Amino acid sequence: MQDEIREKCKEISDLLVEKNIAYGNSVFDKGLLFEVDPIYAIQARINDKLNRIKSKETYMSENDLMDVTGYFILLQVLRDKMNKKISHTINHEEGA
Repeated sequence: MQDEIREKCKEISDLLVEKNIAYGNSVFDKGLLFEVDPIYAIQARINDKLNRIKSKETYMSENDLMDVTGYFILLQVLRDKMNKKISHTINHEEGA
């Protein structure tokens, strides 16, 4: 089972990298037309995907599962990035 877990994680990782190359860092940037904070944009995408999964009358697709998992990973990456900024700011202020 561990090999299957690793393989699925690799598939999701590959998908995220592929989409990031195709779309750039758009998920981490504020929008051009509407300045939406990235954390809210990712949460909205998760919400939309979960609503789509909930409203389907048939079994959820592989794409649905991969996308929602990917969005949760992106949310974790963004949170880590924000925490590093906060930590860097605090350390910089303490050193000043």
